[in-house]
This record gives sequence, structure tokens and C-alpha cells, in this order.
Amino acid sequence: MLKLMKYELRKTMFSKFILLIVTAITEIAYLIGVFFDWDKGLAIGVIGLLCCAMFGILYIGIESLLVFHRDLNTKQSYMLFLTPTNSYQVLGAKVLENGISILLTGACFAALAAIDFTVGVIYIGGVKQFLDMLHDLMINLQLEINISAQSLAMGFFSILVSWLMLVVTGYLAITLSATVLAGRRFSGVVSFILYLLLGWVCGWIVDKCIPASMANEMLQYGLTIGALFIEIVVMYLAAGWIMERRLSV
Repeated sequence: MLKLMKYELRKTMFSKFILLIVTAITEIAYLIGVFFDWDKGLAIGVIGLLCCAMFGILYIGIESLLVFHRDLNTKQSYMLFLTPTNSYQVLGAKVLENGISILLTGACFAALAAIDFTVGVIYIGGVKQFLDMLHDLMINLQLEINISAQSLAMGFFSILVSWLMLVVTGYLAITLSATVLAGRRFSGVVSFILYLLLGWVCGWIVDKCIPASMANEMLQYGLTIGALFIEIVVMYLAAGWIMERRLSV
């Protein structure tokens, strides 16, 4: 399994390296803005880091889906399915590598945000002035933010898990397209519609099972994340089962 995960990581390493470089450049712009009182650099850094975090995490999932689609529909990874591993292991390696990449990338951006916040507090005259500066920046961008450390952290983590769930749902849709729907007209369109439908159903189930307003906010986040992980496991098992029985390489 570890060898399969390393193989999956190598296939997506270049894009992760590009994300690292772009993040480093925007971080430098932010630090220059803080240390040298350069408002434009500060704005470029904040906006750039937000974009890197959001689009970077999105792309990690999307790239994994593109790679999986090529694996099933081209000879790119023909030998992968000839190794002494079953479909559950092959798919499991993809899910684990992508899940770790998404969660680790999110954690790195969260840690970077905390460090940048601390640096800003130290060098821009205290917490109040720094928050006022960020508030003014968001107003200029016509954005609104409410800062609550605990809820922000749990909310961010639940978003990452939600995205992972949608990625694994995408694995199932691609598997259906390459097996059950293979050779049929509009198989790609049908599998995409199924993906949207499955994603909506999963979201609907979580919304119905977890009360929208609970007295304990942390418990609500915990239950939501737990429900999402259950859906991830179900989607993985369904895709693996179909691959075992219907996939022809």
C-alpha cells in the first residue's frame, strides 16, 4: 500500500511543487508588506495566500480525479493493475494519498495563517491595530469576516473533509463511467450527472442527520465530520466493489 501511495504521490508531485513556489512568493510579499510598511505588498500577500489555500486545495482533489480517469481509460497506468494488488488497494492508495495531501495542505496553510497573524501582531503595533488593518482590507475588497479561532478551525477542517468526500464521490462516478457505462452514448455526461446527484444526496443526508442549530457547536462539527467520513468509506467501498467485478484492463 505504501508503494502504491508513493507512486500516486509522484504522479502529482509537480503541481504540489508549483503550489509551494507560488505560496512562497506570496508569503514573501506579505512579509515585505509587514516589515517595510508596504500596504500594497501586504494586500498582495493576504489575497495571494487566500487564493493559494483555496484553489490549491481544490486543484489537489481535481488533479487526483483527472489522474484516476486517465488510469482507467488509457494505458498510462496499465502495469498498475497487473501488480499483485486488488482494486480496493489500488483505489485505497489513491484515497489515502489524496486525503493526506488535502488535509496536510490545509493544515500547513492554517499554520501559516497563524504564523502570519502572529508576525503581523508583533510588527504592526498590537492586535487591535492589526485586526483593524485586516478589517479595512476586507472592506475594500467588499468581503466580511468574523474571527472565532475554535469555530474557524473546526469549520475549515469540515470543509476539507467535505471536499475529500466529493473527490471520493468523483472516484465512484469515474469508475461507473469506465465500467458499467463503458461504450454507451453520453456515458461521461451520465456519470457527471450521477456525481452531482450523489454529492447532493450525501450533503442532504448530513443536513438531515445533523441538526442545523445545536447548543454545542463543537459537537455539531464533530458529528458532521464523522458523518462525512462514513460517506467517504461507503463511496470508496462501492467504487472498489465495482472495480473488482467490472473493470477490464
